[in-house]
Amino acid sequence: MRNIFKNAASVSVLTFVSRILGVLRDAMIAMIFGASSVSDAFFIAFRPFDLLRKMFSDGILSISFVPVFSSYMEKGRKDQAIAMFLSGLFILSVGGILLVFIGIAFAPVLVKIIAPGFSGGSYAYSLTIILLKIMLPYLLTILGLALCMGVLNSLGNFCIPAATPIVLNLVVILFAFFVSAYVDPPVLALALGVVLGGIVQLALQVPFLIHHGMLNFSCFTWLHPGLIKVGKIMIPCMVGAASYQINIMIASFFASKLCQGSVSFLYYADRLVQFPLALLAVSFSTVLLPSLSRKAASGKQDETAADFTKGASLVFFVTIPAMAGLMALATPIVSLLFKQGAFDALAVQSTSDCLFYLVLGLWAYTGNRLLVTLHYSLSSFRLPFISGLISIGSNLMLCFFLMEPFGFKGLALSVSISAMAGFGVLFMNMPKTLSRSFLIVSACRPVFISVIMFFFVRWTAGFLLTEEYGKIGLGAGILGCILVGVFFFLLAGIFTASPEIKLIKQMLKKTPQ
Repeated sequence: MRNIFKNAASVSVLTFVSRILGVLRDAMIAMIFGASSVSDAFFIAFRPFDLLRKMFSDGILSISFVPVFSSYMEKGRKDQAIAMFLSGLFILSVGGILLVFIGIAFAPVLVKIIAPGFSGGSYAYSLTIILLKIMLPYLLTILGLALCMGVLNSLGNFCIPAATPIVLNLVVILFAFFVSAYVDPPVLALALGVVLGGIVQLALQVPFLIHHGMLNFSCFTWLHPGLIKVGKIMIPCMVGAASYQINIMIASFFASKLCQGSVSFLYYADRLVQFPLALLAVSFSTVLLPSLSRKAASGKQDETAADFTKGASLVFFVTIPAMAGLMALATPIVSLLFKQGAFDALAVQSTSDCLFYLVLGLWAYTGNRLLVTLHYSLSSFRLPFISGLISIGSNLMLCFFLMEPFGFKGLALSVSISAMAGFGVLFMNMPKTLSRSFLIVSACRPVFISVIMFFFVRWTAGFLLTEEYGKIGLGAGILGCILVGVFFFLLAGIFTASPEIKLIKQMLKKTPQ
C-alpha cells in the first residue's frame, strides 16, 4: 500500500507542476484575449480536444486497456501484451487519420453542433471553424499518447506519462508569448502551439517504450483478441469515467447561447477545479488501477477492498477541505491568477461566481472517479455506465431549466448536481466487500471540520487580503489564508483522532506498514 501512495505522490507532484503551468498558460490567454468572442472561439474549438485528452489520456483508454494488458503481463505473456499494444497503435493511427480528414471536411457542421449559440457567418463562428481545422491533427497525438501512457502505467512507469502535459503547456505558453504577434489573428498561435505540443508529448514516450521492449514489431498482429475485448468495453468506460468532462462540454454548448464571455468564465472555473481533482483523484486513480487490477486478477478481493478503502478515505480527507478553501477564496484566487490586461473586474466576478457553484461538486467528481476505478479494476462496467448516463441526462435537463433564470452560474450548478446524482448510484451499489458506513464516517469528519474552516478562512481573509500592494500582496495574503486553513484543519484532525492523520504518518515512514 505504501508503494501506491509513493507513486501517487510522485504523480501528484508532476501533475502539480503541470497544473501550475496550465494556470500560467490560461493567465496569459486571459491577459491577451480577456473574456471575449475571440477567447470563446478558441475555448469552444479546443473543448472537444480537451475532452478527448481527458477521456483518453487521463484514464478512459487506460481504464479499459490496463486490466487486459496487465492480465497478460501478470500471466507472463509479454509477447501477447506487446502484440496487443502494437495492434492498438495501428488501429488508432488509421482511425485517427480518417477522423482528421472527416473533421476538416465537416468542420462547419461540427461548430454548429458544439456552439449552437454562434450565428452562422459571425466572426466567432468563422474563427472557431479555422481554429478547429488547425487543431484537428492534435487528435492523432491524443490517441497515440493515451495508449502509450496506459502501457507505461501498467509497467510501473508513472512519472513520464504524468510529466508530458508539462510539455504541452510550455509549448502553448511559448507560442502565445512569442508567436501570437506574428500571425493574424493572434489566436491562431494558440492552435499551432497545441498541435506542436501534442507531437512533442508523443515523441517523449518513445524512448521509454523502447526501453521496456514494447516496440518489438516481430510480435505485431493486425487485430489482437485482447484489443477486441477492450473495444467492447470502451464506450461504457467512456460514459462511466468521463461524465464530468462530458457535462462540462455540454454546459459550454449552452453557454454559447448566453452573453459574450460565458464560455470563457466556465472554462477558467473548470481549470481551477481541475487543480485538486487532478492532484488527488486522477493521480491516485492512475496509480491505483494497475495495482487493483493485478490483485483482482489474482483473486485477492480482501486486499483490493482494503487498499481502496484506505485510499478513498485519505483522498476525501484532503479533497473536502480543498473544496471549502476554493469556495472561501474564489474571488481573490481568480483575481490573482487572471485579473490583468483584457481580463477586467467584471470577468473576475463572473468567473469566481461560476467557480463557487462548480466546486460544490468537487467531492462528487472525486468520488465518481475513485468508484469507477474500483469497478473497472474488478472488470465491472455496467454500473459505471448507468451512473454516467444518469449524470449526463441529469445535466442536460438541469442546464435547460437553470440556464435562463441563473445564466452561466446555473450551468455550473447543474454540473455539480448531476455529478452528485451519478455518485449516489455508484455509492449505493458498491461491492459487498466494501463498507459504506466506513466511508460515510470517513467523509463526515472532514466535512464537519471544513465547514468551520470555511468561515475561519473567510474571517482571516478580511484581515490578510488586499490588492493595495498589487499581485505580490494579494498572493501573500492568499498564501497566508491557505496556511491558516491547513493548520486549522490538521490541528482539528489531530484533536479528533482522525485515522487519516495516522495513515499519513504511516505513509511517511520508511518501513511499510
